[in-house]
Amino acid sequence: MKSIREIRQILSMTEGENILRRYFVMNGFDGALTALGIILGSFIAAIAGHTDMESARLLISSGVGASIAMGVSGFWIAYLTERAERTRERKELEEVMVTDLNNTKITKANFWTAVIIAAVDGISPFLFSVIAIFPFFFVFAGLQLLVAYIISFCVIAVEVVVLGIFLGAVSKENKLIYALKIIPAALLVAGLTFLLEILWA
Repeated sequence: MKSIREIRQILSMTEGENILRRYFVMNGFDGALTALGIILGSFIAAIAGHTDMESARLLISSGVGASIAMGVSGFWIAYLTERAERTRERKELEEVMVTDLNNTKITKANFWTAVIIAAVDGISPFLFSVIAIFPFFFVFAGLQLLVAYIISFCVIAVEVVVLGIFLGAVSKENKLIYALKIIPAALLVAGLTFLLEILWA
């Protein structure tokens, strides 16, 4: 198990920090908006004929299932992609240096960079999505379903704004402007979900 200090050294050596930030934001945003689509779709449909607990159970099942799928998919493809790219770079470097770089410090660093990036790529959408769905677990403790919906929508709004602020901090530009720039995507998802439900009705 690598320490935080070792992880930072590895990412610094392989220039993986920028990729890590991009994957965290992109996939976290994917997770939040996927959860928004699922929750809003069920809210509009009202899951007719079900009690609050049955509705919450159905939403949690579909939401967590989608979260797991995004997490596994994100980890798997990110690892294979990063490994392929870094293997290509290593082989090109070997051709230039006319030497075998297997089992060297840089090769091991590349391996761990691929693993770390893949982990973030998988965990980020899963985490953002599950956090958005989490209020519905409290329905089983007596929370009204409508209240769970409201809390969940608020959580997603906070997630989206936080990601915008994070991008503003990374770019060293106005954080509020970046937060405002990222909000329209969430509104677009909401609008398209409403439109789909209207057309489907």
